[in-house]
Amino acid sequence: QPREFRLLEYLARHMGQVVTRTMLLENVWELRFDPHTNVVESHVSRLRGKLAVGGEKELIHTVRGAGYCLRDAD
Repeated sequence: QPREFRLLEYLARHMGQVVTRTMLLENVWELRFDPHTNVVESHVSRLRGKLAVGGEKELIHTVRGAGYCLRDAD
C-alpha cells in the first residue's frame, strides 16, 4: 500500500531515531493537526505484520510515551 510504503520510508530515513506520532501525521499523512484517531497505530501494526514474515525479529519498536523507532534486526 502506498501509505505503508511512505511510513516505512519515513522510518527508514530516521533509522535509530524516535519518531513521534505527530511527526508521522505531519510527514506521512500531511496533517497539521491530530485527528484523534488510531490511523498511525493501525498502519504501524499492519506494517509490522508484513515485515515479520518468516518469524523475523521485529524492526519497528514502540517507545512508550514517545513514538516509534526503526532498528536493524541485528
